[in-house]
Amino acid sequence: MTGLPPVSVVLPAYQAAATLPQTLDSVLAQTPPPAAVVVVDDGSTDDTAAVLAGRAGRVTALRIENSGGPSRPRNIGLAGCGDGLVALFDADDLMLPGKLAAQAAVFAACPEVDLCFTDFRVIGADGAVLQERFLDEYREFRRLLRPSSLPDVGLLSGPDLHFALIRANFVGTSSVVARAPRLRAAGGFDETLHNGDDLDLWLRLAREGAVFAFLDRVGHAYRKVDGGVTARGWRRLPAVIAVRERQRPHVTDPARRRVLEDIILKAKLAYAWGLDRDGRHDEARRVYALCNAARPTWAGIKGIVLATARSRFGGPSARS
Repeated sequence: MTGLPPVSVVLPAYQAAATLPQTLDSVLAQTPPPAAVVVVDDGSTDDTAAVLAGRAGRVTALRIENSGGPSRPRNIGLAGCGDGLVALFDADDLMLPGKLAAQAAVFAACPEVDLCFTDFRVIGADGAVLQERFLDEYREFRRLLRPSSLPDVGLLSGPDLHFALIRANFVGTSSVVARAPRLRAAGGFDETLHNGDDLDLWLRLAREGAVFAFLDRVGHAYRKVDGGVTARGWRRLPAVIAVRERQRPHVTDPARRRVLEDIILKAKLAYAWGLDRDGRHDEARRVYALCNAARPTWAGIKGIVLATARSRFGGPSARS
C-alpha cells in the first residue's frame, strides 16, 4: 500500500528474552515496514540486551534502570519517536500481518481520528489460541459507535467514550496506533501507576475530546503468560480503584455517578477478599471497613466479621 502515513513502534521490554525475538520478527515483517522500532529495555537482567543487539540497525534499543512498570519505558519511547503515528506494543505479543497498514489507512481516511484500536486474539504461552476475538463480548461500546467513511471502522468520542471506558477497558494497549503528539499532550502514561496506566491515559484523552476509531479486525495476538499482570488478579485492583476514583470530578450525571461508585465499591470488596484470602486479615478488615462506611452491603458486613475473626483467633483464609 502506498501513500499511507508512516508508523513508528514503541515497545517496552523487561525480562523479555524468551518472547522478544518472535515479537520483533512480527513487527519487522509488517508491510510497509515501521518507520522506526524503539525498544526500551527496562533494566532486564536476562538476555534481552543480546536479543536487541542481534537486531541492531533495524531496532533502536534504549536501556534504563528498572522502573517497576511499563509506563516510564513507554514515555521514553514516545519521546523519541517523532511527531507522526505511533503503535504501542508489548514484548510478548505478536503483530499480525497488515496491522499497521490497516490502521494507517484509517488515519489517512479519517483525519479527525486521534487513536485507533482493533480487536485481538488471546493465545497461551505455547501459542495455542485461547480466544479468537477478545472484544466479541464487549457489546456496550459497539452500540455507541458512529459510522465513518470506512465500512469496518466506527468512531467514539466525548462523554459516551469516557463513560464506556469507566465501565470496561476495551482498548488493548498493543492494539493502539495513535498520534504521538496527542499522547504526549495528554501527559503520556502516569509513571506512578504500575498497572492501569493505559486506561488512565485513555480516560484522559476521552475527557479532552479525543476521537477514537475502532477497526473491527484482529490486529495482534495477546499472549496470556503465567505471572503476567493479568495473572495477578486481585493485586491489580488498587490501580483499578485509583484510576476509577480519579474520574469522580468528571462524572456529574447522577445515574452515571451511581454506576461509577458501584464499580469502585465492587473493586474494593474484591480487593479486601483477596487480602483476606492471602492471609492479610488486618488489611482486609480495614478495607472492608472503608467499604461499609461508604455503603453497607452483605458482602462487606460478612467480610469484616470473618476477617476480624481470623485476625483475632486464627483460622482458614477466605477461599470463596
